[in-house]
Amino acid sequence: MTHFSENYQTLEIAHSLVKNRDEFLSVCKNLSDVCLIILPASQTPSQLDQPLQGVGDLVAEVSKNLGEKATLVVLGEVIDLVQVQAQMPDILMYQHWIAIKRGTIIDGNQRKLPHRHFGALVYTRYKASLRHTKTRIEYTYCPVCDKTTKDYGGKKHTYHEAGTLISDVWRDIACELNGDLSTVIKRFADLFGLEPYRTLTVIDTKEIGLYRQANPIVHIEFQENQLPEELTNTIINGDCLEKLKLVPDNSIDFVFVDPPYNLKKKYSGYLDDLDIQDYFKWCDEWIYELSRVIKPGRTLALLNIPLWSIRHFLYMQTILKYQNWLVWEALAFPVRMIMPAHYTILCFTKGESRELPCFTGGSEHIRLSSAPTSFNSFEPLADDYCLRENCVDTRIAAKINDRAKLTDLWSDIHRLKHNSRRVDHPTQLPPHLMYRIISIFTKPNEIVLDCFNGSGTTTLTAHQLGRKYIGIEASEKYWNLSNERHQEIQNGLDPFRKMERVLTSKNSPVPRLEKQVYKVPKKTLQLEVKRVAGEIGHIPSRDELSKFGKYPIEYYDKYFVSWGEVTAAARTNGMTEKRTYNDNDGHKVTQQLRLLESKAKFKD
Repeated sequence: MTHFSENYQTLEIAHSLVKNRDEFLSVCKNLSDVCLIILPASQTPSQLDQPLQGVGDLVAEVSKNLGEKATLVVLGEVIDLVQVQAQMPDILMYQHWIAIKRGTIIDGNQRKLPHRHFGALVYTRYKASLRHTKTRIEYTYCPVCDKTTKDYGGKKHTYHEAGTLISDVWRDIACELNGDLSTVIKRFADLFGLEPYRTLTVIDTKEIGLYRQANPIVHIEFQENQLPEELTNTIINGDCLEKLKLVPDNSIDFVFVDPPYNLKKKYSGYLDDLDIQDYFKWCDEWIYELSRVIKPGRTLALLNIPLWSIRHFLYMQTILKYQNWLVWEALAFPVRMIMPAHYTILCFTKGESRELPCFTGGSEHIRLSSAPTSFNSFEPLADDYCLRENCVDTRIAAKINDRAKLTDLWSDIHRLKHNSRRVDHPTQLPPHLMYRIISIFTKPNEIVLDCFNGSGTTTLTAHQLGRKYIGIEASEKYWNLSNERHQEIQNGLDPFRKMERVLTSKNSPVPRLEKQVYKVPKKTLQLEVKRVAGEIGHIPSRDELSKFGKYPIEYYDKYFVSWGEVTAAARTNGMTEKRTYNDNDGHKVTQQLRLLESKAKFKD
């Protein structure tokens, strides 16, 4: 077991195989513990876009029978979870979509990416933040350097020795929806092992008689049009709905959009806090325009959080054909004890998709300095290999195969962490995310469109990859910024290079500290807090630290963004990046694999 739940009580796990609707309703009636429903899996790859008929209505009806304190978990295929959420009554509160790694990769027949995940929707009858145990996933270790997969740098003293908080992407376990789910069930039992729960009831619906219905094959014959020369390789400043009307029907080869999420982000030049009905009405309008301008067989890719992606899915399936639900594991600001990491890239096509250029040889991986040395557009880094430069160089020199198959579950692309790589925009995407997306779906000289171009990541990466582009941006500030960065490419500069910049925008609610010289290192200050906590027997208050600490309290006020950061080391034993082993006497020791052993074991 690769997780650790703190202060949990063991839940009894009760299994029930229901064979009809009435039996299903009876099992769930007044159930106020944890209910886990397992929906039938797709039997063939072609069924991945065929929803179970009536599944949303059935689960909605069952959910109304649950007791007021119940937590509901629904395991199923992507296509079925979308239908469940679409019909879920208001008496249940949506909490999470957890992406779970499949043990077997399902082939995509070159028209879509191979499929590697199913999901778990989590709901509660109570209207509050999800109540669960603090659960951690144990650290993973690079098989070559034997250090933690993630480089924790100078913050090891602030991390828990047992592992990191669980997220909503579970890659450390791999199983099949129609196979042995005991590891998933056990994890949910531990996650919800707290008062008032006593039992986790697992309800298997595989014999209830739900069936999948094939969608009719839509063949679209439209005249492909040319994008006017004056719109090609340009960024247009203005409202997206207004400016999209300038783009001819069937003239764009690929569309990518990362729209405002309506989460009150502080963009320049427009608001991100529309009423939710107005927000989705607006979204439907620009999605319709984008479906109009893409060519038959081409892809529209839309990035958003899972809950909003479900709503987009429901509209997009009325005018386009479902292709992929890409899970990008991109850890966001840690606002909950289940860390938000699941970002969705919805892919729909106009009619039947063409064979993807990444599979036909129409596109190739282009090595660019903006991307990490370990990055490859078509060959993602395999799980557990680290990104430390010296280890990457060692693997390259030793010809160690550290690659995995490209699927719809991406974990090797991380958000921009250093301000030196950022420009003044709150939600800048990493360029290598766009290198992969554009390389998968387009050929050189094909046209890429982004109608929320922001600081220009989409059009800039298209430019670097030898694609044509058109961007639309409402903010004059960001429009100017993206044009300046395109000019840098013309001048032979990398627009994503490291550079000292004055930044005012930020993607998290944590304020940005001014750049300053620390008279005492932050680590030293945090360890002093830990020492004081050991002396007085609890986490010190500001007054207690001022009284018992040996450094001026002003240092803590000036160098840290919160008291939580000040006391981070005092709340944990810290961790080591070296793998620990037990010696013959049961004592923990650290050890590093020798390079020759690594070569022998991992050489391709």
